Amino acid sequence: MKYIKYIMLLATIGFFAACDSDIENVQINNPSGFVAPVIGQCNNVIVNADNSNAESVVFNWSAADFGQPVQILYSLYLTDGTTDAYIGNSSSTSLAVSKGDLNGAILNEMGYPANSSVAVSAYVVAKIADTDMFDSVKSNTSNTFTVETFAQAKKWLFLCGEATNGWDIGNASIFYETAGGSNIYSFMADFNQGTAAGNERSYFKITAEQNWSAANWGYNFLTPSWTCPEQSDSNLSLDLSEGNIFMLTINTSVMTIDHKAIGNMIGLVGSFNSWGESADDAPFIWDYTTNTWKTEPVSLDAGAEIKIRVDQKWDTNWGMTGTISSEVSGGYELEKGAGNIVVSEAGSYVVVFHANRTPYVLELVKQ
Repeated sequence: MKYIKYIMLLATIGFFAACDSDIENVQINNPSGFVAPVIGQCNNVIVNADNSNAESVVFNWSAADFGQPVQILYSLYLTDGTTDAYIGNSSSTSLAVSKGDLNGAILNEMGYPANSSVAVSAYVVAKIADTDMFDSVKSNTSNTFTVETFAQAKKWLFLCGEATNGWDIGNASIFYETAGGSNIYSFMADFNQGTAAGNERSYFKITAEQNWSAANWGYNFLTPSWTCPEQSDSNLSLDLSEGNIFMLTINTSVMTIDHKAIGNMIGLVGSFNSWGESADDAPFIWDYTTNTWKTEPVSLDAGAEIKIRVDQKWDTNWGMTGTISSEVSGGYELEKGAGNIVVSEAGSYVVVFHANRTPYVLELVKQ
């Protein structure tokens, strides 16, 4: 019986060795033998407020061939011959793109103005999915077609989390696209507000609406540029040792999320406190219900000058560009490192910092 046992053991080892050998011998064709997809013809597109969300443009192409039955990822691009714009990915040989997303790519990635006729072509790049070990192949460029663009309104998403609003989805914090149709959203928030003492991380999700029945995205749908441990519930999380104020940037075209630690305190500084020499900066408190930052009432003289800065230092500060905001009534558009904000009329003001939009906006609310 002992000999039979050893014979069976040797046979098993031989079987697995044969399997290993077969796996190692599977080869992808030489890149010179890869077959690129061929993209079909495209028709002219007119985009307007009525059809931007309701209608789509369908792009079609033939299948690529890498010499083996592998999963292929196709990426669609538009080009004007000089500038290329990424449109989206597909695992099949077609992609339906909303007219609004097409419009946004041409305005925001290619830099064309709204209400113009833009001549573009399309192409796809095929690669073996989930690996960068093998070369990609590019299709032909389609015929030239025109896209009639329009001025697209900004969309918005919401932030909901344990520290931001105690998972109160009905009061999830709103934030806006960087530009209409860009599918990129950027905002700044306090991720330590309400967090239990001693917690090292702040957990949250991004939601499409202020209810859980709509789409919501955690680490299982958004690819973060940082590590999110303990994700049994699929939430994203931030390391509070980096600070409690973070700027997040979400790209819903490629479903990524990036973060940048800002600091621990945002304050108002200016002639009212001798630019920080006679008193501490007036702190801004984050209001999750509006996703804005607000000071307590501050007494400001006519002609007083003010700025916003982080942690009572000048490393990160915002000033006025000279442009009145078209989105916040009476607000001033801000820019990092720009000039002082001048108060036109004396009074007691709650200063509101709108950091949930691009560009940031400062609002003086007289009491």
